[in-house]
Amino acid sequence: MLVKEPTKTVVNLQYQLIKLAWSQYQSAPESLDATLLSQLEQQAKVAQKIMTEVLSSEEAKAEEVKQQEVLFLFEELQQQFENKESFKLSLESQNLTEESLQKAIYHDLICEKTLATQSQNYPKVTEEEALTYYEQNKARFSQPERRKVSHLLITINDEFETNERKKALAKIEKLQNRLKHHIGDFANLALQHSECPTSLNKGLIGEVTQGQLYPELDRVLFNMKTGRVSSVVETEIGFHLLLCHAITEAGEMTKADALKEITAQLNAHRQKKVERKWVRGLLV
Repeated sequence: MLVKEPTKTVVNLQYQLIKLAWSQYQSAPESLDATLLSQLEQQAKVAQKIMTEVLSSEEAKAEEVKQQEVLFLFEELQQQFENKESFKLSLESQNLTEESLQKAIYHDLICEKTLATQSQNYPKVTEEEALTYYEQNKARFSQPERRKVSHLLITINDEFETNERKKALAKIEKLQNRLKHHIGDFANLALQHSECPTSLNKGLIGEVTQGQLYPELDRVLFNMKTGRVSSVVETEIGFHLLLCHAITEAGEMTKADALKEITAQLNAHRQKKVERKWVRGLLV
């Protein structure tokens, strides 16, 4: 168990920013544009205020965190980066050290455990409630076709010589030609060359349904076969290459699966409601 912090521990704002950036954009904060970064900074300040109050509560003193829990999350975050050097540089840009990051993770875990304990006595969803919800919302449990996709982006920006339209097109066509013979290189090429935050996740966007991407990308992706790289696709932000990993056909969710999902979602909603009520009491 780690040593308890004194009352009125101030939560590390920069860690909150890192946590939000990775959870929402799979990116380090310094890689985001100014608008997104500003939005996350406001969210981080709110999270910092709430967590500081939670950690200062009497209830938080009863919670324990083991060193291996902290190290697990520390190593998990570190693995998001290409190497240890890039990880250290990112920490430095956020005025963090490995020691202060581990301390921030410890605070985060104490807060999570405190909130979970204080919100565990919520009214659980009954089978009858879940069934009623299912009967009233059957249309929600049809599953549209989904496709797992990665992409590589070269932006068009005439303010920068290397990103002028002609040069951007030449660059992505060169990458496309390489992928014709070495499709297995897609992840590494996305990591090295893509100008999208998903490059940090080797280009992986994940599973999407129709309507989630730019219309130009949507049309191409949902006409592709798996294991293929698309032709170059142009959108308002630049040139893209898509890799379709897998296709999940449209279909109806089974009643049993739907009831399981309903129960989990409603229980989570009720628990969150109890949690928010407890937190509001701290902020009064």
